[in-house]
Amino acid sequence: MMERNTKIFIQELKPIAFCGKIIGYEGKASGYELPFEIEPTEGDHNFNNCERCKENLNEITKRLKERFKGNHNIKPFPFCCTHHENLLKFKEFNRASFANVPGMVARKLIYTNQHIINNYSVDNWYKVITDYIEWTIESFGQMPTDCGEPIFLGEYFYHIQTFINKNNDISIEKRSQILEFLESYLKPKTEQVTDLNILITTYEKWFNIFPFELNSYFGDLKQYFEKNIPILNGKPEVNPYTGLAKAKVHTKSSLIEALINLTNDILTKINGVTLYEKGLITDSSKIRLELLINNRKLKIKEGYTNNSTREEQQYGKILKEWFNDEKEFIDEITPLLKPSLQLQMNNRLSNPKSFEELFYNSQHAEPCLDILRELEPPVIDAINSYIGKNKGVIPLWLKVLKNNKPNPIIRHCSDVIYKDLLNQKIKGLNLSRDASEFRKQYTRLKNDNTELDIKSILSQFSQSGKLGK
Repeated sequence: MMERNTKIFIQELKPIAFCGKIIGYEGKASGYELPFEIEPTEGDHNFNNCERCKENLNEITKRLKERFKGNHNIKPFPFCCTHHENLLKFKEFNRASFANVPGMVARKLIYTNQHIINNYSVDNWYKVITDYIEWTIESFGQMPTDCGEPIFLGEYFYHIQTFINKNNDISIEKRSQILEFLESYLKPKTEQVTDLNILITTYEKWFNIFPFELNSYFGDLKQYFEKNIPILNGKPEVNPYTGLAKAKVHTKSSLIEALINLTNDILTKINGVTLYEKGLITDSSKIRLELLINNRKLKIKEGYTNNSTREEQQYGKILKEWFNDEKEFIDEITPLLKPSLQLQMNNRLSNPKSFEELFYNSQHAEPCLDILRELEPPVIDAINSYIGKNKGVIPLWLKVLKNNKPNPIIRHCSDVIYKDLLNQKIKGLNLSRDASEFRKQYTRLKNDNTELDIKSILSQFSQSGKLGK
């Protein structure tokens, strides 16, 4: 395959934003690329041994050369039409670069005909044939905007259609499908073209309304769907001749349909029944509180409207509905808040007396110490002696354990309590009397991504079962 050289002319460029952040740019552009040679595929039929193919090759080459040079009916390229004549405005254009195109196009016609003859009976005949035709069409190059179609591309379509129509060895059904594929290139594009910003906005509305905050149900799904925006409609397919994968881009309507199906798929796989059967419901009051809060958030996001004819009735009925919703919400969450408040009070009254009591599950104490041993460089050794270089690792480590999702691993305590219990557990740590290490900024640790390393080790431990299931 020859090296390709494409010039791109940017006509318009605009940013694409998601949740207030620019995630890319969308633009309109045209390209200019010279035609390039392609290779014939192998099979039982070989044009070099076929007299009819050789005659067609010579005849088509001669006719295209005459058209390129011009005759009494047609002016020479690029003066053959007003569109091609616009090529003269581009400094990149050089007529001599197209001198070999007549013979090149004639060969592509013969190669394509041979490829169809050799492959119309194979199992995946349609993809094999259309992939090669697609590659051949691409090899005609590109013309800038208002400069017409690639030279002799129309001749290619005409002759291939003629070859197919005359080949009675191919069934009528298969001929029709190949011709329909060729016609799709000739007809004006009528399918809906969607601005990427419209797709992003449509997805963002779904993303913002889906209750990802229900950690008991959806955990870290929000992070996944924040990074995986479904722009493509279907899986990409690879064309073996071009080496490129392609897929259709969603339209707004197809994306909405996909999001409806996605919502249904998530909710049918993740619900109270599946959580119960997996033994993941340990605090039903907490889950009920989450459901009530997020149901109220959803109603608020939808907003309040009223279609009464009188304005004062619109305002009044909206306020009345809001008051009723608020009263119902407060009534429902009040009994659930009382145990939580009592639990918080108990936590305040009973400070942990040992390092193990810092943990909601005391069996997690030793595996969490192992995180400090696994870091590079390690912070403690096998007998819990401090061997680290930077005590700022300790506050980072505690931060990760306190903020673990869906449930924290370590209790929230004062810095002094953490300091006292860690000094007891780790020999030679010697955190300062006022626990100042918990208030300092450690720039080097931030730049070294130490917090990310701690999270990574914790995740590995969780997945391996070291912290329990």
